[in-house]
Amino acid sequence: MWSVVAAGWVMIVFAASRLPWSHLDLRFLVLAVMVAISSQAAVRIPRVSGRVTLGDTFLFLTILLYGGEAAVLMSALEGVCATLQISRKPRTILLNSAVLAISTFFTATILRVFFGSPTEIVTAANSANFLGAICTMALVQYFTNTSLIAVEKSYKINESFWQTWKKYYLWTSITCFAGASAAGIIAHLIHLFGFYAVLATVPIVAIIYFTYDIYLKNLQASDEHAALAQRHVEELSKYVADLKRSEEERGQLLLREQHARAEAAAANRMKDEFLATLSHELRTPLTALYGWACLLSETTFADDVANQAAKAIERNAKVQTQLINDLLDVSRIISGKLHLNVRPMDLSSVTEAAISVVRPAADAKSINLTYSHPRVVRAISGDFARLQQVVWNLLSNAVKFTPEGGRIEVRLDYSDTQARLTVADDGKGITRDFLPHVFDRFRQADSSTTRQFGGLGLGLAIVRHLLELHGGTVNAESQGMNLGATFMASLPLIATDLESPSLSHSGAHRRVDLSPLSGLRVLVVDDELDTLQLISHCITRRGAEVKTCDSARAALELLEQWRPDVLLSDIGMPDEDGYSLISKVRALPPERGGHTPAAAFTAYAREEDRARALASGYQMHMVKPISSEELVSMLARLAATGF
Repeated sequence: MWSVVAAGWVMIVFAASRLPWSHLDLRFLVLAVMVAISSQAAVRIPRVSGRVTLGDTFLFLTILLYGGEAAVLMSALEGVCATLQISRKPRTILLNSAVLAISTFFTATILRVFFGSPTEIVTAANSANFLGAICTMALVQYFTNTSLIAVEKSYKINESFWQTWKKYYLWTSITCFAGASAAGIIAHLIHLFGFYAVLATVPIVAIIYFTYDIYLKNLQASDEHAALAQRHVEELSKYVADLKRSEEERGQLLLREQHARAEAAAANRMKDEFLATLSHELRTPLTALYGWACLLSETTFADDVANQAAKAIERNAKVQTQLINDLLDVSRIISGKLHLNVRPMDLSSVTEAAISVVRPAADAKSINLTYSHPRVVRAISGDFARLQQVVWNLLSNAVKFTPEGGRIEVRLDYSDTQARLTVADDGKGITRDFLPHVFDRFRQADSSTTRQFGGLGLGLAIVRHLLELHGGTVNAESQGMNLGATFMASLPLIATDLESPSLSHSGAHRRVDLSPLSGLRVLVVDDELDTLQLISHCITRRGAEVKTCDSARAALELLEQWRPDVLLSDIGMPDEDGYSLISKVRALPPERGGHTPAAAFTAYAREEDRARALASGYQMHMVKPISSEELVSMLARLAATGF
């Protein structure tokens, strides 16, 4: 910058020393005034601090009328006047004056070298020479001026010289060409008509000014639209990027969800397998415990302690079996694998069957258990065994929390659309805080180590779930501790009429003729020695002929030698399970025992276990543990129905 300043002012001083001051007149002063005025009518260049002045016309006119030295001084004047509009910094004033002086000096020098004295170009007769001089003057002034300014501006805006010159100064060429053309025409008019023809430059300068102004406004509007479009493009790009990122995140979420689903399915399978294994491992020792306890309870010992021990063992084995059943029922309910055998029935028969089971426990505590119901028989649709489980749980809960000598009232009522069973007791009651959670799984009002009542807290949860599966509801009410509790279960009625009590009791457990199994040949297969001894003893007492095996291979060998009437086999056995055994038996021809009636006697108690056993070829699925009476009954039924 300072090199340009130095060079420019050297040229100004040189021009001033070479200028014939005696040739300057009033007309030169008029041109100087017009340069000063026109330099104020400047158009701002976008993004840079520069301006395009309209004094070029008068600079060119000065070259043609007074020569290059006078024009250099005039350009310095224009630089000073134009710069004062935008800055009063001395270095900026010096720079702009130097740039215009250098441009004008080079322009005048080129004209003198190629076309002779600038003042003689107008008066020359050669029009081609005049036209070439005008074009050369415009080009040299334009390129020299804009190049010097573009170098300085490119550093300020941090762009290359070429990009700066092309973007901000290329369009200003019209100033030089229009100004040079106007100067040539005005110089001819002055030569022909006198100096006052210079006034013709005013409309030309005004036209150039307004043209620039309109052009720059349009350019600014275009830039604003371009900037707006750019923002829209950026926003759209950001939206597309966000959308793409969302798609990627959704894909990742989908993969994680699939992975989580697979893990959940695997965990669910593991849970089912664990519950099946747990059921098997718990039921297997209970089979011998419960079976022998039942046999002992059928015998009256001389020692009262022995009688009490036998009954205690049987009672606790039943409790343990019920806990296992509750756990499996909750698992089936949660996983949606609980199946109902639904048919029309009378709720009163279900209630009576449950009361008959619970009454011995109530009598043992001297509890007054009463039951009232209408004489009219109304039908509901449900699974008899599961609804009996509901009523049994409600009654067992009442018996557990009612003190000795207490009272339990069971009442059945009908409305137009509902059958409502109410179980009310005067026992321990339920606190107000615990009442909303009384049907939650594993929730107990007293879970401390000093609690008086045992259990897992599943009975009432099973009640709620089973009633909901039947389309019913259950509610609990209590006035507080030691003020008793009332449970109300409602089930929807159906239009089917039950005309007689015998029809309404069709879902109840029928008494099976437990006639001795005399002459019945039974082959028992189980890898548990205690279970083999128990079953053998139970059914031998009823007259059956029993042979036992501890493996599937031994059973197949014995089946060929000794033809049984009934096959009773465990499922879970080492080396070869009960499914493999029955499939090999069913593969035998009838004369070799292929049609032998068979029952699976197993600790695998799930619905899918029962379905698999029946699909494999067994006619019955007996769940361990089982009482001796139930075992004999089912064997007698299997022998009667056959294959």
